[in-house]
Amino acid sequence: MSDQIAITPVPVRQRGVTFVELVVILVIAGVLAAVVASRWNATGATAPYQGELLARSIRHAQMLAMTWGQTLALTPSASGYSVSCATGTAAPCNGGGGAPVTDPATGSPFTVALAYGVTLSGAVLGLDSVGRPVSGAGVLLTAPTVYTLTAGSATWSVSVAPITGFVTVAMP
Repeated sequence: MSDQIAITPVPVRQRGVTFVELVVILVIAGVLAAVVASRWNATGATAPYQGELLARSIRHAQMLAMTWGQTLALTPSASGYSVSCATGTAAPCNGGGGAPVTDPATGSPFTVALAYGVTLSGAVLGLDSVGRPVSGAGVLLTAPTVYTLTAGSATWSVSVAPITGFVTVAMP
């Protein structure tokens, strides 16, 4: 006769997430997402970005003016801005007449449209062949050129210093 001992397995409780717990987590996440979405302001979120984009565009136009040996003009409008040659019709000036130059970085006309209702105000800015801010007559500016981006009730300022052309962005 054999001595056999019967071993009975001890039930192991499986650990995991039940369906009810999963549903509760999804409901809480949905409520949080709804609250965040209702408070999200796309205009306020993009206006600082667009202010920085304007500053980068001015710096880029300065580099193009120096590289090409041309005076370029940044022309703002309420809904965006463009960069064109101040004078001349030879390449890279696309025939003159205020037509935007072709941006070598993108291969497209150097125009930027503002989004989400952000508006822009300011004067035309000339940039001479060494990147300095100048008037339409080619005279060096003695006061800063300031552009104002407005998004709802908030405003951001992009300022171009006289003589040096140093660009700064001031936010509320």
